Amino acid sequence: MKKIFLLFTLVLSFGVSADDHLPANYSMYQTNFLFNCPEPEQCFAAFDKYMSAPEVAAENFEVDFFAVQQNGWDDSTHGISWYFLDEDQYAKSGQIYTTSQAGRDFRKMMNDIGAEIISDTLTVHSIGVTIAGDAATNVVTLRWSHEITNPTKFVPLWSKFAKSIEEYDWSANAYGLQSHLLGNNGNGITHEIWASFSSPQDALKFLKGMYGSKEFAKFSPEASKYGTFKRSYMEVSLKQYNPD
Repeated sequence: MKKIFLLFTLVLSFGVSADDHLPANYSMYQTNFLFNCPEPEQCFAAFDKYMSAPEVAAENFEVDFFAVQQNGWDDSTHGISWYFLDEDQYAKSGQIYTTSQAGRDFRKMMNDIGAEIISDTLTVHSIGVTIAGDAATNVVTLRWSHEITNPTKFVPLWSKFAKSIEEYDWSANAYGLQSHLLGNNGNGITHEIWASFSSPQDALKFLKGMYGSKEFAKFSPEASKYGTFKRSYMEVSLKQYNPD
């Protein structure tokens, strides 16, 4: 009952309803680590070795190792996102990372490379919509970070806008909204909006189409009443582990 009450409280506080906004295969929780890596190939090799360790591989965690592009916000060059369907998966992942030899080896390798963690966040997936493709094929993601002061007004407004542009030929293959729960997210960021595509070209066509649309011209001034845009960037997946 305590878990149910806590989830109900979170849902209300983020201004969304627990209906069909989230498909069954979408993760509820997501941990996101953005970091600066001076030797990208070595950082990837270190993480790939960690994911291949027997105790990690046996859990079939869904994880994405990606490059960060057009950031302009901090020194992040790469990121790792872990997707968890429930609290138990989250706890198991943390236990393995902190207590296993594979975790110790990975941390040492990253320290030796000189990698630096820039941000570490926990988010909850509030809305997720898939129109085309799946996690394995939608390998490019655009992200917009916001500080939302009135989620109960902003979220329905954004949902209506996102739905209104689904039929355009430049529309995203998938999109959604996440709310920040914990971590260093930078200057008051509370929510993340994302849109995924099969290629960088499709992502750029989307940006051109969206910002030039009559729907965005109507949405933007209304949305600014309830929150402040903070940053945007592109994620390009380099390897996905156990995508669903």
